[in-house]
Amino acid sequence: MRDIDFAVYRHAMAQLDEVAAACEARWGISRLPRLVAADLAAKFYSQLDKLNAALEVGSPADIEYHAGRMANAWRALDTAAQAAGARPLEPHYLEGRLPNGTVLVVCGSREEQWALSRENRAAVVWSMEEIANVLWKFEMVNDAKITFSGATVTDCRPEPTKPPVDWVKGDALPFDMMGAG
Repeated sequence: MRDIDFAVYRHAMAQLDEVAAACEARWGISRLPRLVAADLAAKFYSQLDKLNAALEVGSPADIEYHAGRMANAWRALDTAAQAAGARPLEPHYLEGRLPNGTVLVVCGSREEQWALSRENRAAVVWSMEEIANVLWKFEMVNDAKITFSGATVTDCRPEPTKPPVDWVKGDALPFDMMGAG
């Protein structure tokens, strides 16, 4: 591929990325095709397939052509979603500060998470789905929260080398306590 061809390809893809990023920031990741008529969504995915095929072959002229058409496909979805009365993504979130000073942002969905993380703030952004997946791993903490209604978690120290607690038998005694008595 000649340098001029590569520059044209990069320019076309950069323009496409700009249009796609703007649409996803407004509507959410993968949400926009679901907001429009099925036939328009099918055309969008068909154009995406054509762009991917051009990228595989590597013809700069084909890539430039299909990247431009893909940008138009994004714009068509945006226009159709607006015409249909769809509402752009309006992230709802909570913020807090982690012990190291980093801002923690918790939002309801992955789409909101993506939109908020694009604001280029120095923040850790979690979706509720991610938090649920992490908390599921802390069975003992969840059991304590259920058993002691209203309890507040103030510290958590995972000990991956320690075996799980058998609550029927209780904790194993530390070695230095074995002979005490």
